Amino acid sequence: MIQTLAGGDGRIGNESVTVQIASVVRSSDRSFEVRWSEQHFVHGTPSETERWTAMLTVVQHTPRTEQQLRLNPLGIYINGLSWSRELAMPEGGQP
Repeated sequence: MIQTLAGGDGRIGNESVTVQIASVVRSSDRSFEVRWSEQHFVHGTPSETERWTAMLTVVQHTPRTEQQLRLNPLGIYINGLSWSRELAMPEGGQP
């Protein structure tokens, strides 16, 4: 996935981000841990990589209308989300 950063600060067309999903692990019957990395580019040159972790909780509601069925046929919704950037380890692996 490539995302071009938007905003009125001159980054449009100059910066982009690629996202790589590393893992999705079920933590319970309703929650998942998701890990991913984001590679940032400035003028097409890699600038930095960030690693992220999120915990999300899902619920399932059966679609009751035709519009709901069209928009979300499985009726799966995220109703809880928490994410944080992972801290980079310095050389040698000691914080």
